[in-house]
Amino acid sequence: MSLLDSMPEEANQLSPKSITVSRIIISIFSLLLVGITIFIAIVNSSWIKFSFGIGVTMIVFILGFIWAKKRYDYSFWWFTQEGLYIQKGVIWRARIFVPYNRVQHTDVAQGPLERKYSLGQLIIHTAGTKDSSVTLKGIEFELANELRNKLIDDEKADAV
Repeated sequence: MSLLDSMPEEANQLSPKSITVSRIIISIFSLLLVGITIFIAIVNSSWIKFSFGIGVTMIVFILGFIWAKKRYDYSFWWFTQEGLYIQKGVIWRARIFVPYNRVQHTDVAQGPLERKYSLGQLIIHTAGTKDSSVTLKGIEFELANELRNKLIDDEKADAV
């Protein structure tokens, strides 16, 4: 039985715009690889290295496009009475549980592309050492702020 088989009805997916942002990032990375490939080919006067570099770049680009959609397909989050569940992973899947009483503080962050697409990241800092901060990337910015407020709600927190 996989984690996807035990998905609750109230599970939420990331914003579909997260696919676009991921694909823009992989496109920029691929353009950098093309630039490096061209530079190496000019310096070494080698069309074989150029061809190899372009081939590797194409593979990275195509896999990145596929990976962006798969990451979206396998990423979910939902609340229960005890806390927040985050499920993610394309090949190695993980379900992370953040109990309300372990939340120390939360942050909402945005990078330049996320800002352009009104996306954000919810960063949850918890008590403990292993996985002491958990990040939920690719959600709407307003939703990230709502989730942040829900996690730090004084009525649910029983920490001192």
